Amino acid sequence: MTTTDTAPGLLEQLRTLPDDAFTRVQYLAPQVGCFQGCAMCSQGAGRDTWGLTEEGMSGLFTAIAQVAAERGLTLASGRIHRPGVLFPYLDNDIGSYPHLDLYAQLARDVLGVKLRVSTVGYSRHSAPLTGMHQHLVDEFTDVFDGVRFSVTPYTLGFTGRSGTERREYVEDLAAALRTYRPLLEALGHGAATAACELRFAPLVGLGELTDIRVDGHHVLVSGPHLLISRDRTDGELPESVIERLDEHTQPVYSRPGTPYLHITSDAAEPVPATVRAALTGTLSVPHRAGTVGVQRFLNADGPYYAADGDFQPDGTFTALHLYPATDVRPRSGYTDATRHLLNTLLAYKEAHGLRRREEFTTATGADVTAVLDALAAQADALDGVDRAAAAHLREQIHPQVTAYATALELADYPPSLFFSRAFTIDTGQIVNQGRAKGLFRGLTGTDGEPMTPREERGFGQASLSTVRGPIWRITPLPLAATGRLPLSVAGKKNPSTPVPTVLVEELDPCHLSPVMRTTGCRLRRHTLTLPDGWIEHTSMSEGRAAYALPGLPAQ
Repeated sequence: MTTTDTAPGLLEQLRTLPDDAFTRVQYLAPQVGCFQGCAMCSQGAGRDTWGLTEEGMSGLFTAIAQVAAERGLTLASGRIHRPGVLFPYLDNDIGSYPHLDLYAQLARDVLGVKLRVSTVGYSRHSAPLTGMHQHLVDEFTDVFDGVRFSVTPYTLGFTGRSGTERREYVEDLAAALRTYRPLLEALGHGAATAACELRFAPLVGLGELTDIRVDGHHVLVSGPHLLISRDRTDGELPESVIERLDEHTQPVYSRPGTPYLHITSDAAEPVPATVRAALTGTLSVPHRAGTVGVQRFLNADGPYYAADGDFQPDGTFTALHLYPATDVRPRSGYTDATRHLLNTLLAYKEAHGLRRREEFTTATGADVTAVLDALAAQADALDGVDRAAAAHLREQIHPQVTAYATALELADYPPSLFFSRAFTIDTGQIVNQGRAKGLFRGLTGTDGEPMTPREERGFGQASLSTVRGPIWRITPLPLAATGRLPLSVAGKKNPSTPVPTVLVEELDPCHLSPVMRTTGCRLRRHTLTLPDGWIEHTSMSEGRAAYALPGLPAQ
């Protein structure tokens, strides 16, 4: 192991940092860049990676620990969110970092912290990676505070692009789950400890948002969705805001949703006669009808509407969001954020006499198949009233859930975990952060701006992130002889440098940006020069040759 005796200048540089950089550090990432190429990457990761070598990581972490000890500081102790825990990732997939086991050893023996990791998996064809992860699970279970496997439709292996294959990705995920099973069980399943998180592509509908009054009823129409106020109203629907989060970290709204009749129909014309027929129950075209609570919110793009924008009392989630075009928001339309997997799992459990929070301990493979069949049946049923939703279920939701279910089966996990609210987490549609903005196709004009009440709860002005206060990030930077690299290679967050450099920067916790969104003030940023040989560069082609991402077939 390298000691800081070989880099005395690093100690002097670290001594210039403020105490907060040690006590409020959250992201100590040994690598930047990611080979996954996810279209929804919230951090705008570059396609090449730059990571600390074993020598570099040992030297840097030992130096950090030494300077913290000189000041009597405990690393990561000043945060209210997971104090004493470091996240070794931000714009990288830590599952493909070849020295993660050394990181865990240093975290325990030198830094005195635990780790929270998140990954889409790694290739079972890489002997160094599979060996490293097995070593990690065998020797360092006590170092982990949480492990999350992220299942999205955007990771390169799932898409099958660029020489990858979905079947290979599924088998790689299964192999990773099989390896990590003892660690996940030791942590105990739960969203904060050990789980698989499924985030889905958004269902986006573009087109005119009709906003009219018919016989005193407020009417909103977008795509197949027709919303009609149950009561006659005057004036605009009052704005709703999240006033605070309650003791369960759920949003408390300034006003409840206003009752509206929700008609879903591809055939219903947005004309007064349709509204009157809907209100009197005489609408003759194929449709679905129900009552929803509608709220009007305001974000940086302008006003928008949410129909049943939060969880229902029975645990289901069927939110619909409608967006008028504004000077900032280029397009008008809607997002249907229904969580089909969650809702189907809840319905299936209820049909088998289980409460929504109960574990389905007797579930079998046939029950998993029945849920997949139920999702397919829902798509068939929607064909007659909402073709876009039917296509979304068939082309997006069902394939992703099928891949996940197959991975669990291949990993020999019990079917009960497919149904477990502690292990299978349906987080709904992707959020508007980083490259995801483009996937909303003009329904937002502002990167990182919450588009829904649930996003507002996560990273808005009155949110989980706001109460946590600023945090710090420490990470190596992309290295290039000219000091310049394209954003697509280096990533959105990382300036390129001509000499080995570590970035130490303060971040707004809502947007993980070095600028406070509410004030526009730039936060503190420092750079530290490292010895030569402490950072290694891996190009995308080199990463593929080394099986540094899941989904690649064996040669």
